[in-house]
Amino acid sequence: MLDERDDEPFVSLRSVMDDAAQETLRAGHIVRRLRDFVARGEVDKSLHELPQVIAEASLLALVGARERGIRSFFAVDPAATLVLVDRVQIQQVLVNLMRNAIEAMAECPVRDLKVATRLRPDGLIEVTVEDTGPGIADGIREQLFTAFNSTKADGMGLGLSICRTIIEAHGGRIWMERPDRGGTRFHFTLIHARAEEEHGG
Repeated sequence: MLDERDDEPFVSLRSVMDDAAQETLRAGHIVRRLRDFVARGEVDKSLHELPQVIAEASLLALVGARERGIRSFFAVDPAATLVLVDRVQIQQVLVNLMRNAIEAMAECPVRDLKVATRLRPDGLIEVTVEDTGPGIADGIREQLFTAFNSTKADGMGLGLSICRTIIEAHGGRIWMERPDRGGTRFHFTLIHARAEEEHGG
């Protein structure tokens, strides 16, 4: 048994395994706390302008991006402006998606990041974050928003799971598409502030 060995390599391995187990427990605790938090309805919603929310998130997400050859483009639908959201939580989603996109394009000749919004016919606001990276393999796509599933060698696989929890707590949904021309495109929806008010949200 591993615990019965005192050889230095085995002691080091045991330490690594113990650390990994602790990280897994800690990560699971974070996810459970966040899900419990939003399940109780403790989302601090207030009225915000979505373009400003995106602009503030991009300032953080794009730190160092230009030096890495990233070109960023923003297309904001003027009709998709007012949202009733927890600003910090939605910015966490945006930062996570943008940082993932930047990392995915690290070895690509074309490194374009696009963020767009639109007001859909059903009254929902759709936000899209698209990159020109290598895309995500089909085998991973089905589990993409599951905790502890990561496309990164050193990732814990929590980011997209937390994003889904936040978006669903806001009454929206999040999903991924692979454009025909390549890359990855993430979408999530938010309820337009006007629609939220009409339904007494």
